[in-house]
Amino acid sequence: MSFMEILQQNWLTFVIFAIVSVGAMGYGFMRLNKIRASGQEFLARHPDAAKIYLTQRALVTSEAVEVHTVEGEAPPLFVEKGKQGFYVLPGKRVVEVSYSYTRPGVLHKNVTQSTGVVRKELVTEPRKSYLLGFDRDAESFTFTETNN
Repeated sequence: MSFMEILQQNWLTFVIFAIVSVGAMGYGFMRLNKIRASGQEFLARHPDAAKIYLTQRALVTSEAVEVHTVEGEAPPLFVEKGKQGFYVLPGKRVVEVSYSYTRPGVLHKNVTQSTGVVRKELVTEPRKSYLLGFDRDAESFTFTETNN
C-alpha cells in the first residue's frame, strides 16, 4: 500500500491531526507571550525586583518546583533562556511552592512524588537572582543566590 493510498483512505485523520497540532502550537506561543508580558509589566513598575529561577529537569526522570502564590497573589512569571521563574519585590516575602518528582515505575507506568503546597519565607535583595530548588535527600527546599 503506497503513501498516497493511505492518505486517501485516512485523509480526515491527517486533517484533524494537523489542526490539533497547529492549535497546540498556537496555544503554547500565546501562553509564552502572556507569561513574558506579565513579567515585563511587573519589571517596568518595579525595576529593583529580584529574579527567582525555578528548578526544572526532564529526561528519564523529571522534577519541578512550581510557585503558586507570592504574598497571596499570582506571581509575575518570566521565561528567559529556557529557564522559568518569577519576580518578587526585595525583602521578606511569603511564597507558596510545591515540588514534584516523577520516575519510571516497575509495576506502574510512572511514579510521582509531591510535597503538596508549602509556605516558604524568602529574603531577597534588589536586582539579584536566586535559584529555588529542592533537596530530595534532606526533603527540603533550597534557596541560593545565583549569577544569572
